[in-house]
Order: sequence, then C-alpha cells, then structure tokens
Amino acid sequence: MNQRIFLETIGTIEKKEMLGPVGYKELVLELFLPFPGYHGTTVPDHIKPNSLFAITRSKYTEEKIIRAIQKIKNEGKFTFDGTPGLVTLFNMLNPCIRFKDIETYDDFPPILRAFGEEGIEFMSNRKIEPFTGIIKVKKYFLVEVLSDYVFKDVEDENMQYFTIPVQLRFPQFEKITLDIKNNLTDPKFDAALGTIFRKTGLIDIIRIYDDQCTPEKLETIRNKYLNAIRNLSK
Repeated sequence: MNQRIFLETIGTIEKKEMLGPVGYKELVLELFLPFPGYHGTTVPDHIKPNSLFAITRSKYTEEKIIRAIQKIKNEGKFTFDGTPGLVTLFNMLNPCIRFKDIETYDDFPPILRAFGEEGIEFMSNRKIEPFTGIIKVKKYFLVEVLSDYVFKDVEDENMQYFTIPVQLRFPQFEKITLDIKNNLTDPKFDAALGTIFRKTGLIDIIRIYDDQCTPEKLETIRNKYLNAIRNLSK
C-alpha cells in the first residue's frame, strides 16, 4: 500500500470578491453574498459573519500581525482565525487582517480592541458602496500530496490545488478562468490564484473549490489551464 504524504506549508491565495461594509466604527468589509451576509449601517445581533476584512491604518509587518494573532488567541478569550492580507480599496491595495470563524457580529469589536492593545490600529469607518475587489491573503496549508502537481486540502475536502508552470498576473488568470468556464459542460467551480513555499522555492498554484469535483473533472480543468498558459507565449 502506498504511503500517504502530507505537506504543511504557507503561501498565498488571491481572488476577486464582492465586498461590502459592516457597521462598526472601524472600517471592516465583509464578503458580499446573497445570503446570509449582512451589509448596512448597524450591526446585526444574529447570523454568523462571513470572512471579515479589517483595514489597518498602516502596513504592519506580517510578523507583527501574526504575533498579535498568536498572543490574542493564546489568551483564550476569543474564538477566531486571522491572517495578514491585502484588499483592493480606493483603487489601491490596502493592508488588512482577514478574520474568520467568528460566532457573532457582537464578538468582533472586543477582538479589534485586543489588537489595538497590541499596537495595531484600524481605519475609521466611512460610507462605501458594495464593490468588487481583489483580495490576497497569507494562508496556512495542510494538504495531502496526490501527485507531483496535485494537492488535496486536509481541512476542507472541497478544496484541491494544482501547480502551474508560470506566474500569472491576476487579469490573465481571470480571463483564462472565464474562458474555461464558458467551454465546460460543468462550469460549477470556484478558482483562485495562489502560491506555496516548497524546499525548491515558490510554487505557483491554482485552487479549485468544488463540492463535487471528481479526479477526472479536476484533470480536465487543469489541462485547460495548462493549454491556455501555453497559448500565452504564442
């Protein structure tokens, strides 16, 4: 029986999402989804938040943010997952902290105050209409190595990754993805651009999210990306 191989590493995930403001005194954006997301001038007292992006006043080092996250979580007062990131806002990439796994909207202000005590300040809220922007976050990966070029997420079975031979600019990735979706009989998947660190260096990847993705479908999607990448140089 073949031995299963697992990889623990870090990297990035980059994608485009619809974002909208949440009614805190700080500038916090949430993934804008048809349901159950909330976007208004007041904070609801129910519904679990989606991913929240708190925009920082300054571009703090990743080490400072990660150490603050680690310290606050280790104190055991709050339940959340956090990571440094960047989000498109005011036509530029702004530094932020991406928060997940928060139980209620009311739980979030005390978490932000705890970061303030660690020297991390956030922008004040302002009126912003929902918009589509690029999000890039640092990500911790725990994956099973299925082959030299395919990885399966251990923590989310609906996520898989495959390597690509070049670094794509996001507009290139976006166009290729749209073309592929328009030419597949089953285009129901979500794709994101990413990187992971390996011993040999930085590896470019594409993340596929699909709750019904067979190995055959993933291989079809991968081959279409590879063909599109080869055509870029022609």
